[in-house]
Amino acid sequence: MSTVPWWRSVRSSTILQTDTFRETDIRIVERVPASVRVGVVVSVGLLLALGPDSVRHHLAIGLVWLAVGSIYAFIVFWDPTIELRSIRSASVVTGLDSVLSLAIIACTGGASSVAVSLLFLVIAAAAMRLSFVATVAVSMALGGAYFLVAVLMDAGQTSSAIRMQSGLWWPVYLVFTAALTGGFALLTERATRAHSDARAQAIAERAAAEEERDLRARLLKSYEAQETGLHVILHEFRTPIASLKALTDNLVERTGTAAAEDDDSWTSLRLLAAHAGHLSSMMDALGDVAASRRPTFSTGRRRVVDIEEFLYAAGDAAGLADSELQITVTPPGAQSRLDAQLLRRVITNLVENAGRHSRGTPVEVVARLGRGRLRVMILDRGPGFPAELAPIVTERFVSVGERRGTAGLGLWIADQIVQSLDGRIRFRPRSGGGLVACLEVPVD
Repeated sequence: MSTVPWWRSVRSSTILQTDTFRETDIRIVERVPASVRVGVVVSVGLLLALGPDSVRHHLAIGLVWLAVGSIYAFIVFWDPTIELRSIRSASVVTGLDSVLSLAIIACTGGASSVAVSLLFLVIAAAAMRLSFVATVAVSMALGGAYFLVAVLMDAGQTSSAIRMQSGLWWPVYLVFTAALTGGFALLTERATRAHSDARAQAIAERAAAEEERDLRARLLKSYEAQETGLHVILHEFRTPIASLKALTDNLVERTGTAAAEDDDSWTSLRLLAAHAGHLSSMMDALGDVAASRRPTFSTGRRRVVDIEEFLYAAGDAAGLADSELQITVTPPGAQSRLDAQLLRRVITNLVENAGRHSRGTPVEVVARLGRGRLRVMILDRGPGFPAELAPIVTERFVSVGERRGTAGLGLWIADQIVQSLDGRIRFRPRSGGGLVACLEVPVD
């Protein structure tokens, strides 16, 4: 089964039909001069047969030239590309047209011959195959040759005044015709070249667009494969690492420190707990990377929550016991409709950071609800950071804390979520030491 899209097949068929029509048109155009040349030969034969007696004054020579012209005309009609193969062949054909036309004029009355109109056809045909300058040069040469024919041929039958007048009149109009037809041919050539360039550019742009679309599709598939692999790693490793950390923390608490400080088993146990904590931090960082690559910052699922219970739930998600939190809500018992899922991600991240750096002191969470906005401040007594770093802590891959093994994406993700909720998040040093994270979002 073919895998070519239907629209690409239709387009290819259309282009093929267009090219076929264009080749047919070119063949028709190529045969036009040859067909006219055959018509000229037939018209000259009719002129010799049915014209006035003056055109048959040199009948024998006229018939010879008519026979030569007929053979020449049918040869070119059989293969019209003869006069278009090169500049040299075009010049030769133009020269033959000129010689045969002058010979017919000389044999049918010279200055009084009605066959003088053949010279204008020669110039029109020359403009199709030669340059503008060459066409004008041919018209001047052809006009000079006609002047000699008009003055010298059949001098006894036509007065010198008429011969001189004809010899000067028609060459001037030959030059005018050459300038006109050559100019039109030049304009047509430029228009054709511009059309060809535009078509070539359009084809190139279409090919580039298709290549870009294919590249984007390949990159998207590669990106999706990376996302899948990253989520598989997170899913497969997060649970056993969390269990290992909980187990080691429990063993450390149960073993005690006073009686076993010098014991080798106690040292090994503490090293194991440290490694488990480090692995847990690395998994958190990997989770930050996964969230930053394809963030889902808006769920649109808003529900009514009790602010105090909501904050305690966020503290539980951050791994802090109730005794490690001091939550104050104003007014007491306040409830509000908000996007609990996204907002809890933010507060959990901030409370977890505060608890990690609080050095054993409780984390204070102060919430105030009023005028359609919820303002939450998370305060800790950790080392904090200089005030000049506050504007950059929410940028990607920026880590200013003491935590190791992180990707510097947690606060950036939190800030992006808050922005998606039409809120803002700010950080500032706390008086007396520590950090204040201030979160403000609109609520119902």
